[in-house]
Amino acid sequence: MSTGIVRSAVVPIAKRLLPRSFRLWAKDVLNARRVRRSPGRVVLVNEILPAYAACGGRILWVGCRRYTREYGALLERKGGTCWTTDIEITHAQWGQRGRHFTWDLVGIDELIAEGAFDSVLCNGVFGFGVDTRAAQLAALKAMGRVLKPGGRLLLGWNTDRVADPLTFDYVESSFVADGSIAQGGRITVSGAGYVFDFLRRRE
Repeated sequence: MSTGIVRSAVVPIAKRLLPRSFRLWAKDVLNARRVRRSPGRVVLVNEILPAYAACGGRILWVGCRRYTREYGALLERKGGTCWTTDIEITHAQWGQRGRHFTWDLVGIDELIAEGAFDSVLCNGVFGFGVDTRAAQLAALKAMGRVLKPGGRLLLGWNTDRVADPLTFDYVESSFVADGSIAQGGRITVSGAGYVFDFLRRRE
């Protein structure tokens, strides 16, 4: 019997027998495993997060999922303090306990004081929630306000979902490339359609 036939028979049975909550949990676990193995995520965890951890200070991580739950500990290894934020209240379980905000990124400056953070790390949010150019510009301005002068901003984005966020006039006027994290301030993950941009807020 072919695999396709077996699968077509098993899936409907599983849907009838297994509770919806369990199916959603299993889907989330499998998705987290897939994301962790993606080339961009491997670069993020093995190279980028340790670089920001070495910078220390107050770090804001934007966007929480099952596969990000270890990021806070990674970012605090060198003595920094990590805070997290996500618009979905159910995602707070993956954030930093006692240091998590449930808030919309485009208005994060309404909640957090100006210049409160040394680094803001925004990865995989543009095109996955912050979708329009207007919303992305608003988010960039909000993140710029909560950064200290000279503070660092990470933007990780999918080339097939959004236009280059560095093309905003606001970015050019408010930030400079951060070559201390990556040469030239950018890492392009070959074959993955993913880009990491490293910026510093102008003094």
